[in-house]
Amino acid sequence: MKENDIRPKDLMKLKEPALQHDIDFMKNRMNEFEVSNCPCCNSLHHNFWDEKNSFKYDQCNDCKTVFMNPRPGEILLGEFYRQSKNYEFWAKHIFPASDSIRKERIFKPRAEKVINFWKKYNGSLTGRFLEVGAAYGTFCEAIRDHGVFKEIIAVEPTPELAKKCRAKNLVTHEETIEELTIESNSVDLLACFEVIEHLANPIAFVEKVSNFLRPGGIFVCSCPNSRSLSMLEIKSYAREVDHEHLNYFNPDSLSLLVKKNGFEVLEVETPGLLDVDLMKNIYKEMEPTIRDERFGGFLKFIIQNSEQKSLETLQSFIREAGLSSHMWIVCKKL
Repeated sequence: MKENDIRPKDLMKLKEPALQHDIDFMKNRMNEFEVSNCPCCNSLHHNFWDEKNSFKYDQCNDCKTVFMNPRPGEILLGEFYRQSKNYEFWAKHIFPASDSIRKERIFKPRAEKVINFWKKYNGSLTGRFLEVGAAYGTFCEAIRDHGVFKEIIAVEPTPELAKKCRAKNLVTHEETIEELTIESNSVDLLACFEVIEHLANPIAFVEKVSNFLRPGGIFVCSCPNSRSLSMLEIKSYAREVDHEHLNYFNPDSLSLLVKKNGFEVLEVETPGLLDVDLMKNIYKEMEPTIRDERFGGFLKFIIQNSEQKSLETLQSFIREAGLSSHMWIVCKKL
């Protein structure tokens, strides 16, 4: 799978004005940003890490989480996502154009993986499933196809995306998890993919997840990995660093966060498939002077000279060594 399969270049180019609109929205409201402690361990000890589009990022000296600082609060974030032109463009153009390939290559394998986690660590044959940040509803749809869960709930705060979830006949809550009102201890498996990095208060989010899950319930979460090869080498030029992502955990810090909030960590992995392809594309897009500054000799040589088989071997190493930009954690509520 290549980046272009799920992010068609022609459409990504067309969405640039919408993306810039959202960046400008945030930049124009930076006077409302709040200075933050580490959003993972609450440490006061952190130092400047990098800057992108005028947004500054610190790294915690204790748990090594990277985070935007200062950063928007929950109220401003809610306003941002409701007005987002970028998400509207994704909902109207990119998701429809790539929905079938995303379902086949990303969401069906992801659903099968989550179902296997469910069977491995729970043993129950049915239950209540909830996805936070359901987006286009494709993953909930793939989960529904398995026929395992008696109830499937999609939580999606962005209006245009929530509309798409309803069109797929999913029980849809058009609100954030902070606003969500369902019974405590009522969910058997809660999943969120690429959500926790967007949140103003991930500690409160994990507390909320724990409240919704029954004892023994399973929490599956994916997010960017700040210990990825791309973030270690090219820092803010990595694809995963953008104006929407406030928190960049690593395998150790994400484990710390969930353990502190009543979970047992079952598995942590970095199963990414696109790291090498993403870095190749970033390398091609960069100005030569910045490229020479950011890309070390090893990466530059690999990108310029390696054959496909060597690149595939490198991707396998990145994945197995915990250096992929894509990270999963699976845990159980105690």
